[in-house]
Amino acid sequence: MTGPIYTILTIDKDEHTTDFIYGVLSSKGFRVQVSHDMSEGVSKFIELKPDLVILDIDTSSENGFRALRELIYADPQAQVIGIGTSPDVAPAMECIRHGAKDYLLKPLDMEDLLGSIERVNNHQRVIRTTSEPDFDCIQAEEKRLVFGNDPEKIPCIINQATYNAPAICPDIVMLKTALSEIVLNAIEHGNLGITMKEKSVATDTDEYKALFSERRNDPRYKDRVVTLEMYMDREKLVYTITDQGEGFDYKTIFDNDPCEHIGSGLGLFIVRSFFSEVVFEGCGNKVRLVYLRSPQKTQKSLCRVNYEDFLHKLTNTLSSGFMVLSENDSVSLWNHAAEQITSISKSDMLGTHRDDLADEIAQLLDPEREEVMLTNIEGEHRIMHKSIHNIDLNGGIKNTAVIFSDITERLNRNQEMEELLMETAETKDLMEEQAAKLAMALAEVDEKNDIIQHQNIKIVDELKMAGRLQKSLLPNIYENLNGVSVSSKYIPSIHIGGDLYDVMDVGHGMTGFVIADVSGHGVAAALVSSMFKMSFHALAANVASPKILFHMLNQEFNPILAEDYITSFYLLADCTTNTITYSNAAHPTPLLYKKRTSEIIELDTDGFFLGMFEEGGYEEKTITDIENGDALLLYTDCLLETENALGEPFGKNRLKNLFAHSLEEFHGQDVIDRIEAEVRNYNASKHFDDDFTVLLLEFWEQVTTAENTTSGDNALETAGFVEF
Repeated sequence: MTGPIYTILTIDKDEHTTDFIYGVLSSKGFRVQVSHDMSEGVSKFIELKPDLVILDIDTSSENGFRALRELIYADPQAQVIGIGTSPDVAPAMECIRHGAKDYLLKPLDMEDLLGSIERVNNHQRVIRTTSEPDFDCIQAEEKRLVFGNDPEKIPCIINQATYNAPAICPDIVMLKTALSEIVLNAIEHGNLGITMKEKSVATDTDEYKALFSERRNDPRYKDRVVTLEMYMDREKLVYTITDQGEGFDYKTIFDNDPCEHIGSGLGLFIVRSFFSEVVFEGCGNKVRLVYLRSPQKTQKSLCRVNYEDFLHKLTNTLSSGFMVLSENDSVSLWNHAAEQITSISKSDMLGTHRDDLADEIAQLLDPEREEVMLTNIEGEHRIMHKSIHNIDLNGGIKNTAVIFSDITERLNRNQEMEELLMETAETKDLMEEQAAKLAMALAEVDEKNDIIQHQNIKIVDELKMAGRLQKSLLPNIYENLNGVSVSSKYIPSIHIGGDLYDVMDVGHGMTGFVIADVSGHGVAAALVSSMFKMSFHALAANVASPKILFHMLNQEFNPILAEDYITSFYLLADCTTNTITYSNAAHPTPLLYKKRTSEIIELDTDGFFLGMFEEGGYEEKTITDIENGDALLLYTDCLLETENALGEPFGKNRLKNLFAHSLEEFHGQDVIDRIEAEVRNYNASKHFDDDFTVLLLEFWEQVTTAENTTSGDNALETAGFVEF
């Protein structure tokens, strides 16, 4: 990072933590990106190149530092703050050793978080030297620094040792990182004598902090110092780091792993990829690092990060799985396609040794096989074609690359094609024979098609006639009957339907209003509705109780209806007492609008469908405070069940709001027209799937005798029946 911190990427599967970080840092002016998946987070890091990464570290898992290693591998200059739940110092130190700049304990505190970011920013300001030296005046430099075993002092010491180094080395950040790593190991493994085995055991038991503190205070070690000698001329940098430890058998160990003494994967990367020479001297407690000024090396150092970025993005665009094993037989690259094909994440694969690979993945490295079988996340067996390539890099470094792609579908298609060709050959003669029969059948179909079309025209004409007959059975629109203004509309889903409404003056200032819906559609439903109308007229004139009326209708239709049934709502409006009495036989609840309070009340009672059971269990209720301006909407289930493009029904709540708002602006038939328009607009199809029936009653609107005498053809023209 070459500038102050502005963009921050937080990677944590815990949404509460990421929400907290996002809220705190966004309010402070930082630009924050969030990822809840480690593999996705590493990819986003490579793509966005943020100034800082806040990364969740699972210290309880041996793979907890894998995502951190991936970030540092992608960009050794990455600025990372680790966060975790372990309060011990050992995981924190291990986090720092893997390349993080700080470690914070969960749950996060706002001041701790902002303070950590400030420390990282200050550390970057230390790395970016505040005063630029005149490199041209420097011919050579020698410097000797002696210091104790306090890791907190290392940044200051490294700045002292590299002040004029940019005259020779253009990658000063990598140089400082390298020296910091080696100096820390000189303190830790040299002066304090902490072996790798001791460190491993102490880390596993969360006792490393105590071990480190114990060794620093041990009289045998506390006075030991580290000497860092620096020499620079126009062609090279030489750093010699000497500790006062017991040393080690570097001749044997160095042959196997040149960085065994240095300790971490970061040290290995530095020694092999950065310095020109690494020489151990004495008993192994002195190491000399040489950096040679070379145009080729300078160019390599300047372009390395961009090249690695390009390599990661290139491999992740491949449609084939791509796996690379480093020279120590550990997985160093596992692209997106490999994750998708095998359902194994990059974080679980990177760093895994060849001997520890699952048998299914290990077969990809078998040179004797070109095709292998893998199982994906759905449990399907997929056939892979693979190829193995041995790649020799500069310096004798050998890598193994495996490219594999899913050929299951191709093999299946080839097999299907072969089977199809065989079937085609076997059925060729049969097809020719069938062709002759087909020609004869087509001629016969044409003849029958003419008959079917003629019958269809006849059926449509009959349905239209039945529709006109059904229309004649519906009552005219009465502008006002016993103080109740009536408006209606009926739109059958086909030419003829099973919905019904009716109005009857039963005398003594009382008016009966009924609405019904016969199950099913077409002629059968229309026939049942006609029978219901006749029975209703025969009974309603002599029955003053809605529940008794429904009981009698149920007794009449129960023996007739087998699988069909009727839902209905019946209302008696009494203009002398300003009351309404009603009963509901499982019909959609009518909506009563109270003008005084703008309240919508659903009218419902107990009662089953008509004709379904011998006893319907009907009850009735009375409302006594019906006032001038109150209105009642009766309807069938088409209004509630009409669905939009998402399959969502119109529903009762939407109908209530529409009814109330319509009454605020309109009156009579205009209210119904407004409701129809809104439901049509909501409807996903061109036509209604069910019969659309609405009856609007507006109470106690008195009219003159002349206004109340509408009859005959004039009334019929205002009826609410709309032909299909």
